Amino acid sequence: MIIYVLMVQDRHTDPQSYVFDTLEAAIAAARQLAQAARRTAYYVEEPIAGWLFHACYSVEGDAVWVVAKELNAPPA
Repeated sequence: MIIYVLMVQDRHTDPQSYVFDTLEAAIAAARQLAQAARRTAYYVEEPIAGWLFHACYSVEGDAVWVVAKELNAPPA
């Protein structure tokens, strides 16, 4: 079973992860978190190889991204 993991890297908090069963829900949550957390007008969505979604919401590099993972798969 494929799951979608939303990662949040913000310099003001510990890294956080959220798990979703659909890509659409994960991306919608990522956009919502990034829009709510941004402290300025800066917001950029840009592709990163191997990630399904990535958005940076500060000039300091605070970002969210979504990756797909196989449930219960051993580390590669």
